[in-house]
Amino acid sequence: MCVIMLRIANYSRKSIYSDKSDSTDVQYKLGEEYCKSHYTDYALYKYEDEGYTGANTARPDYSRLVADVKDGKLDIVVCYKIDRISRNVSDFSGFFNILSEHNVQFVSIKEQIDTSTPLGRAMMYICSVFAQMERETIAERITDNMIELAKSGKWAGGRPPIGFQRQRVNIGNKTHTILIENPDEIPFLNMVVDTFLNNNYSLSGLETYFRKNNIKTLNGNYLSTTQLYSILKNPHYVAADNATLDYFKNLGCIIGCDESKFTGEYGIIAYGRTAGSRGRKHIVHDPSKWTISVGMHHPIMTSEKWLSIQSRFGHNKINKTRIHKVGILKGVLRCSCGYAMRVQHKVDKTYHKTYDNYFCQNRNRRGVEYCDRKFTPVADLDNAVINILKTIALDKSAIDNYTHTDKSIYAYLRNHKDVQKDIEAIGLKINNLTAALGSNANSTAAKYLIVEIEIVDKQLTGLKYELLEVEQAERKRAKAHEDTEDKYKMICYIVEHLETADYDELNGLIKDLIKECIWDGKSLKVQL
Repeated sequence: MCVIMLRIANYSRKSIYSDKSDSTDVQYKLGEEYCKSHYTDYALYKYEDEGYTGANTARPDYSRLVADVKDGKLDIVVCYKIDRISRNVSDFSGFFNILSEHNVQFVSIKEQIDTSTPLGRAMMYICSVFAQMERETIAERITDNMIELAKSGKWAGGRPPIGFQRQRVNIGNKTHTILIENPDEIPFLNMVVDTFLNNNYSLSGLETYFRKNNIKTLNGNYLSTTQLYSILKNPHYVAADNATLDYFKNLGCIIGCDESKFTGEYGIIAYGRTAGSRGRKHIVHDPSKWTISVGMHHPIMTSEKWLSIQSRFGHNKINKTRIHKVGILKGVLRCSCGYAMRVQHKVDKTYHKTYDNYFCQNRNRRGVEYCDRKFTPVADLDNAVINILKTIALDKSAIDNYTHTDKSIYAYLRNHKDVQKDIEAIGLKINNLTAALGSNANSTAAKYLIVEIEIVDKQLTGLKYELLEVEQAERKRAKAHEDTEDKYKMICYIVEHLETADYDELNGLIKDLIKECIWDGKSLKVQL
């Protein structure tokens, strides 16, 4: 007789932000003991991530775990708690969908969940919802604490701006972090600022100037336009005086301290300007969400100097209008190297010709060694996309080639009618058992009937949870279908009005319609 050995993954995780959760060693031992008591023939494989939050799925061993599941190397995944996998409902749902697709069972020791049953799957989702709620509550507390630190002039955390370094100081009975000048970086910072102020460079021009003159940071790296923007717009450099107070008040910022503190002696502390985390894209918040206060550090720039920089940005923004409105993929098209592709308009005065090309910003700024993508005529790529839209307009089913719907998430779910039929059957069984119990209340059979009713009632609960899953999936399917219909209507509108719509309208429609448009020099990848 052939004995099949189960392949079991024992996953553990401990957050870098918490010292209250069980260690990875403890989690592994608990998983090990669980397997010893529930399985006979098995091989146990260790997966652990130390120092990663549940909000971040970019974990080395978690990624290895997912890869092994997809490769068919595992039968069961065991962990101490659901939130060890993820505290985000969407991320955990995606993980479970991968497990379901590859017939891998999931076991949570603490919650006593086994996903081989409908009730287990339902309880799993419920627990993941509570895990997310806990994470969001913790995040709110951290945010509130950081805001209070910023209001009191302390550094709320993160990497300090160029020109500053962190220093731990005792204030009252607690140790806090404040900013102090970094003398090694100050000359470089002043050079960046003065070069920008003393010349009529745009950010791209400033980046190009530094590259051509081989000017690098102390770490030996060139500054990108994004980094230059971050330096020149950073409020932590400027003196907190009446001029900067008026500037931030006019922006609509939250002033987090007494206005009388804006004397010019200390610099600005700003919190809430950006949001993001490791592995996730950073976004700039509206100024109305910024908390501005007076810090404990001395300023590097006068308000006059810093405000003149900000006025340059405002002037450039106002006067940077595009005369040549060409390239319907503007704002959508990206090079396969990851950078946006822009439009270049050239005039050949000798032959009285104009040329409009898409070009990669990466190659333009950093050189051919970073990207070898050549100029591509605007008409070539625009027409390629237009032809795709025309094809879809003539054949609606062709839209499936350019949309992505993960159908695997519905693969394990039964038909709504079948589940409802089982619920009705179980309900009838309970009624019959209840009637039998009423007739035999005083007989020896009563206790057996009660046990049977409890078993059947648990089955009914599981079926009801399964029905909720099915109904949720059906709503998702309906929403996906609705989105597809909306996209098709938009495509038909674009095709119909290609000749009459103005550039701004057409470009706006393309931006709303296309999620991804990537050019690798040979082929165009389009996802709606």
